[in-house]
Parts: sequence; C-alpha cells; structure tokens
Amino acid sequence: KICSPKMPVLLLNHLNHDDFTDGSLSGVMQKWKEYQLQCLKYLYEAPPIVAEGKFCNRTFDNYACWPDGLPGTYVNVSCPWYLPWANAVLHGQVYRFCTADGTWLLKENSTLPWRNLSECEPSDRI
Repeated sequence: KICSPKMPVLLLNHLNHDDFTDGSLSGVMQKWKEYQLQCLKYLYEAPPIVAEGKFCNRTFDNYACWPDGLPGTYVNVSCPWYLPWANAVLHGQVYRFCTADGTWLLKENSTLPWRNLSECEPSDRI
C-alpha cells in the first residue's frame, strides 16, 4: 500500500477547521494521495541527472516531490498543491540541501532530512 501513516500526522499538526474547503480531512488525504502518485510517476519516468559522480537522489519525503540534486546546492520545489492553504502560498518554495558528498543534509542529531518549508506555511501560522 502506498499511503504513508506519516502524512496524517504532518497535516494534523498544521490544520484547523478553516482549512477544509470541502469540509473533510478525507478530501485533503485524497489530494495528498494524488500528489504522491504523480510524484512516484515523475520519480520513475524523469531522466537521470546529467552529472559526474555523486548526487542526491530524487525522492518523495511524504511532504514534497524532490528531483535529483547537484552536490553543494540547495534544491527547491513549489509548495505542494495538496495543502488546504495552497492558494495562500502559490509562489512559495520548500528547500533541501544536497551536501558535497551527494547526500541530503540531515537535521541536527537526526536521521531525518533537513528541509525549510517556511514559505509553504500560511502567514497567520508563522
């Protein structure tokens, strides 16, 4: 099964009653599943990065869909469209950093990748 239990926890940390345009968490979950499927299709079909040596692998981290990354660079993608507040963050980006050794930067004292999603948060929650 493709659905991840991490998504409900991630969303519930940021949702309030006003976020539901269709009136249900199931609507948000359905959009997330569609986003996930589109991402997995992209991950499978996109041509590999043209780079010598190491690079950060494309991935879906249950929040955003990430392309391959060049070492020593920030990689950014648009805020995910499944977010209930997506219209409020249309021009926002979420960021990850690809280290010089071709691995995604991890949060300090963690095995989880670092990402900056501050531009994808509605301004009333920052």
